[in-house]
Amino acid sequence: MRIERDNIVIRSATVDDAIQLNKWWNDGRVMEHAGFPYGLGEPLEDTIENVKSKKGKLSQLCIIEIDGKPVGELNYNIEGDTAYPGWKICEFDYQNKGYGLKIIMMLFEFLFKDESINSKCQINKIVWDTMLENKRAQHVYENKIRARRTGFRENAWKDQTGKWRTAVDYEMTREEFYSRYKRS
Repeated sequence: MRIERDNIVIRSATVDDAIQLNKWWNDGRVMEHAGFPYGLGEPLEDTIENVKSKKGKLSQLCIIEIDGKPVGELNYNIEGDTAYPGWKICEFDYQNKGYGLKIIMMLFEFLFKDESINSKCQINKIVWDTMLENKRAQHVYENKIRARRTGFRENAWKDQTGKWRTAVDYEMTREEFYSRYKRS
């Protein structure tokens, strides 16, 4: 998969991206917001296998590039008529600059419109979550994207430090997306 708009590219990850992904995933500063303050501790070989496992599948692991530089990653899994994405701008210099909103909107439009995905299973809903502590993300989801908060999952999982984490769930239907964002 490949999406391009202005200076942003979202593309399927390749084995050549495994070193960068592994560096991000094992960096506690990058992964802290997701509840992994010590990083994932994943061997490079496992990251390579993860990338290889997505080749040719509807569900994808992707690299986000801005001005030709890898700055983050996203993924999405497809189950039935629902897409479950996740995203992360990993390079701190690119955070808080408005890129996150653009990337999310590019991804949502792709998931609802892509013929190769929707010819196999029409995506009618996108569902994702964030940690309760991630107020910045909640602000973007609720005030910029205007997604629906569908609930909380209190003490949904225990992070690396033994702290119980609460997740905030969001969704946007195809109908909601197109009624809010008319784009040709």
